[in-house]
Amino acid sequence: MKFEIAHDFDVSVDEFERVLFHEGLPAILKDRMETMIDIEPMSMERTGNSMVRKVKYSPVPLIKSVGVKKVDPAWMVWVEESKYDFATHKGTFANVPANYKIAEVLKNRGTLEIRATGANSCQQVIHGDLEVKVFMVGKVAERLIKTNAVKILDEQAAVLGQVIANHEL
Repeated sequence: MKFEIAHDFDVSVDEFERVLFHEGLPAILKDRMETMIDIEPMSMERTGNSMVRKVKYSPVPLIKSVGVKKVDPAWMVWVEESKYDFATHKGTFANVPANYKIAEVLKNRGTLEIRATGANSCQQVIHGDLEVKVFMVGKVAERLIKTNAVKILDEQAAVLGQVIANHEL
């Protein structure tokens, strides 16, 4: 399943990137997002215009079951493995399930682009591909996961907008 999620912000691209990748943002998101239990930065390395990072996300369990199969909350935890180029304002990501059995059947990859929409405004655009390789219930699971991902990203964007508006970072 392919998807696109876009959010607009009243800030320049450079300032948006500074806040989005600020080391203090995960703690703020964790405290303010109702859809997240924990957000744990694992690594971040910046060399020139390139950044590579890993962040572990533990969401509030929103999916209780897929068909007749019960969903263990630990199955929902994932690690974002991403690369970002500050010169092109583009990056790639893979959200890798922390549980190896889930990682075998769930693939989520995509791109992140930050575009200027004015002198002091920008848009964050996430293009992704989500695939659940489970006979019969894969497509149902993809729709549920996408719906919850949109909720998480919408909430993250709202908190990020507040942080930017209040000059918190």
